[in-house]
Amino acid sequence: MYSDVWCLYLRRVMKKFYLIVLAVLLSFTACASTKIQSEGNKITREQAEGIKPGITTKSMVIDTFGNPSKVDSKPDGTEVLTYTYTEKRTPTYFGEFVVNERQSQRITITLEITIQDGLVSSYNFKKQEE
Repeated sequence: MYSDVWCLYLRRVMKKFYLIVLAVLLSFTACASTKIQSEGNKITREQAEGIKPGITTKSMVIDTFGNPSKVDSKPDGTEVLTYTYTEKRTPTYFGEFVVNERQSQRITITLEITIQDGLVSSYNFKKQEE
């Protein structure tokens, strides 16, 4: 009789133990997040579409996008302002204890603006996802 009571007690304890283990495992899957690393000023297509060749000035471009990543001066007097924004999204688990670099996603946005006589003559917006 003592062994039957003991077996029932052990079953109850084990059932509780399994429920606790299951709850802990489920909480770990809820700890997934994404680590985001970025470089440069974020540029959107909508911002780029606000540029009007022949109307938008160089100072308006700098007010909107900040200082460019790169400036090329051409022999004909034109300038090419290049803005680059890079964002890397990496899945992480357990509060960034485990990082999954293989499933990282990198987004690079490049905006090249050609300035002639202080006005925008053209621009090129490019978004690349890897």
